[in-house]
Amino acid sequence: MQIVIDTEKSTFEEAMAAVRAAYGLGAVNAVQPPETGVRHAPGPTVWIQHGGWFVQHWDGAMLHRWVGLLDATEQLAAVWRICSTPDVWVTIPQIAQAVVPDDPQGRGRVRASVVIRAMANLGRREIHASGGMPFDRREKGPSAYKAARPVADSVLAQIRRLPLYGELLEDYPALVEQ
Repeated sequence: MQIVIDTEKSTFEEAMAAVRAAYGLGAVNAVQPPETGVRHAPGPTVWIQHGGWFVQHWDGAMLHRWVGLLDATEQLAAVWRICSTPDVWVTIPQIAQAVVPDDPQGRGRVRASVVIRAMANLGRREIHASGGMPFDRREKGPSAYKAARPVADSVLAQIRRLPLYGELLEDYPALVEQ
């Protein structure tokens, strides 16, 4: 089947109705309301993230899934550093000390920023978390992240159960002692 739509004579709705009919999908009767920017997790909420343009409800299953996405010890080290001091801002230089403890060339900040972006992108892409990570992000001044106590407790407990935990202890022995 071939469909020809004259965009000068047909409205968008008429064009879409023709496409839907061609694929046997029928008409759409109700207009869907726009996305509100509020996402609710299916289970009991552990923490509510308030971003500049979104509100994200994180439940235990979302936290578990997000931690499960972390597949490198440097990611776990960054998360461990943020969660080891709940309710306290942790700056990129502090995260860099955790991720690249011996940094003679001074590239730790760049590496820490890359790790943070990768973790946020995983959360956005894989679990559709608007903020990407279950941490507050400081919007003004130097970049910093803060874990609420319930998030920190849950995330650290999950990290301890990961197969990579042993490797984390080997790669970053000072970090776990914090």
